[in-house]
Amino acid sequence: MLNFKKIFYFPVLISLSLISFSGCGDGENDEPSGCNSFNWSVELNDELTDLTTAISNFAQNPTEANCNNYRQALLTYVDALRPYGNCQGLTGQNRVEWQKLIDEYEEDLNEEDCSDI
Repeated sequence: MLNFKKIFYFPVLISLSLISFSGCGDGENDEPSGCNSFNWSVELNDELTDLTTAISNFAQNPTEANCNNYRQALLTYVDALRPYGNCQGLTGQNRVEWQKLIDEYEEDLNEEDCSDI
């Protein structure tokens, strides 16, 4: 079953990380345009909307199908966050920690099983 404490706080943790290096770079190369401002949340709006819907659906009706939809919405969100590791303001150990966090979270989600709901 999904580890809800860890999963629920992940988007918040990532959001705070993005804010900490917003305002960097010029949006060139592989850098997402969200690195230039606080507009990263606009770029991720679809993923966040889908995630919010999946969380709500699962909270209201904790079925295996809703659990799988929730897990998939989280995986999609994590995948959408990957390019932000290319922000120029995310350097050195911060970049290493960012990538480690993304990789570990994705691995945890891929190992989660909703069949015991």
